[in-house]
Amino acid sequence: MINRFKNLSIGRAIFLVTTTIVGIIMLLSTTLTYQLIFARTDALIESTSKEINKQVVMNYENYLSNVIDTSNSLQKYILELTKASEMDNLENLFIATLNIERNIENIVLLDLTGRPIVSSSNEQISEGLIGRSWFIEARNNADIHHFSSSHIEDVVINGTTEVFSVSRSIFYYDQGIQKEGVLLIDIDTSNLKALATQTNLGNKGHIIITNQGNELIYSSLPECTSDVCESTRIANDIVLGGKLVTLDDTAMFVNVNTIKYTRWNIATFINVNDITNSKTDTLYRVILIFLGTLIAIAISSAVFSMRISKPMNQLKEHIHLIQEGDFDTMVQVEGQREVVVLADAFNSMSNRIKELMQRVLKEQVEKRKTHFVALQNQINPHFLYNTLDSIVWLSENNRNKDVEKAIIALSKFFRMSISDQMSTVKLKDEVEHVRNYLLIQQIRYQHSFKFEFDIDKEIEDNYVLKLSLQPLVENAIIHGIRPEESFTKILIKGYQKDGFTYIEVFNEGYGMTQQRIDEIVAMIRGEKESESMGLKNVYQRLRLYYGLDADLLIESELDEYTKVTMKIPIGQEAQL
Repeated sequence: MINRFKNLSIGRAIFLVTTTIVGIIMLLSTTLTYQLIFARTDALIESTSKEINKQVVMNYENYLSNVIDTSNSLQKYILELTKASEMDNLENLFIATLNIERNIENIVLLDLTGRPIVSSSNEQISEGLIGRSWFIEARNNADIHHFSSSHIEDVVINGTTEVFSVSRSIFYYDQGIQKEGVLLIDIDTSNLKALATQTNLGNKGHIIITNQGNELIYSSLPECTSDVCESTRIANDIVLGGKLVTLDDTAMFVNVNTIKYTRWNIATFINVNDITNSKTDTLYRVILIFLGTLIAIAISSAVFSMRISKPMNQLKEHIHLIQEGDFDTMVQVEGQREVVVLADAFNSMSNRIKELMQRVLKEQVEKRKTHFVALQNQINPHFLYNTLDSIVWLSENNRNKDVEKAIIALSKFFRMSISDQMSTVKLKDEVEHVRNYLLIQQIRYQHSFKFEFDIDKEIEDNYVLKLSLQPLVENAIIHGIRPEESFTKILIKGYQKDGFTYIEVFNEGYGMTQQRIDEIVAMIRGEKESESMGLKNVYQRLRLYYGLDADLLIESELDEYTKVTMKIPIGQEAQL
């Protein structure tokens, strides 16, 4: 650590010592302030939230306790009045109960088949009540009251009121025989909702009530209408207890508790955002005070050390630019005389290096261009010699017509060769060039081979190296024609794939072993003494013009075929 400090500049050393001391003081002061002011805030939030939750739960329990007391009273009268066969009095009791308890919508006594025995409603009772969830739950557990989720009343036809149903399995008498049935009480949810507004839970504060299956029964938040809303998910995750959460960018303390007499869970979401924000704002103010102090001292130390450190930093940045190859930017510094002299020396050195690099680059480009032209010029004499040799052979064998065709094809062939000094031609022109060459060679070899072209239309206007395809075709003829066979096929195919133009020269014939292919590849790459001028010439021209992505690929199977492929990258031509 001491050695590192010694290696720092004067400016950085002054800045580091000053800011470190002030930073430590700021950190200790901020930590102490946070502990003194805010240590008990979270506990206060939690205890206050629990008290509010307890009050809300008590309100709901009192309300539901009245509902259960009403149900228990009705059960007592049901036994007495049905035993005395006073069904009219029982119906009047149901109606009187509705008049007293305005939040009750329907009271119905059902037998085990779902048939109504006594009802408080004059409307027609729905069929199929035996399949309702409140009926099934009452039958499955006869010892307790069952509270359903909120729904549109379904005990009567064309019901419109949103209710939750309280059901319980009870006993009644039918012609003196005690039987089991189900008592249903539909409660209007308006009172249930009204209880949620009696407690101030803050902005966006709300209440969620779920059943034992974590299904939403009621939410005081309008946008929370299904089991998949975020509030329901949070309440179900907590199960029981309290937790500070963030909901819609608002800090909420959530308390989850159970409601006595039911299997419901109630979650209160209390907005503590103001408290949290107030705590955060206070903390920010404390931090800002110390940051202001730190910044003031840092600025003072920076100004004091800048005159020493700034010129040296400019020189260092200029050295980095030179390392990255930027020799055009000149460094301009102000400061001590020695630093200015050093900067001028750097500028002179940068200009000298730039001049030397430009000279070397120009020499390399000229050398590369000369080499490329020399390679291309090797093709014409080589081909001319072979073609004239073929014409002499035809003449000696008195094949004058073939001599005429060969000379015409040769003139067309050389028309493109000497047409201009361009290094590249369109693929369709190169193909026509090769077609003339193949006509000449067909005459020479007495039509012992046939040839085909399969060039995709989309690449006919692509540019390729001039005289690059003919050496490959010549190689296919020389090494591919079998004298013992009547016909040998040569196929020239061109297509485009994955950003490359591929030109394949396929010939039937003797083929090669993999060992021989490896030897040829080594020769055209210059790794061994070359026996083939044509392949090596094409390979070197491809690499010079297109770079390392270009290649010459050889594929063969002994006694079957040989395929040589030019792989040409599209749009990567070198500048020759």
